[in-house]
Amino acid sequence: MPQPVFEEIEPQGRLAQLLAYWQRLAGSDLPRRTQIDLMEISPAVLQHVFLVDVLDDGRRFRWRLIGQHIVRQAGTDDTGLDLGISIAPAMRDTIIGHYKQVIRERRPLSHRGGFIGRDQRAYRYERLLLPVLSADGTWIDTVLGAAVFSPQPHPTA
Repeated sequence: MPQPVFEEIEPQGRLAQLLAYWQRLAGSDLPRRTQIDLMEISPAVLQHVFLVDVLDDGRRFRWRLIGQHIVRQAGTDDTGLDLGISIAPAMRDTIIGHYKQVIRERRPLSHRGGFIGRDQRAYRYERLLLPVLSADGTWIDTVLGAAVFSPQPHPTA
């Protein structure tokens, strides 16, 4: 199994639970889309999960499913939209670059960062991207992922 590219994630956190699920399915290779059963993922994790379709040989990506935690943080449900449209311009190249890296290297990636939400509050996020093979196992057609957002504390004067 490919070794992940990681910023350290909480060992018992939601991202770690999704990674363990993916690793169990993967065995010695990447899991196939037909193996993913969202009903096997706990509700506490599922609200953070997303599925992204890989289009045009990895040049475009489209939201297939977005968990409610992410929808609440974003203030919109972008299911069905291309990531190139739904991601803020300031973050677009970096985030799409992460998806392309997962496809190119055929291994998981986790990332931490910060952003200003639509409510003008500062947030931290952790995101995990997991490559998933097509039904016939010939190419990566899906990225299974999860994101956890938390407000950053206000700086004290």
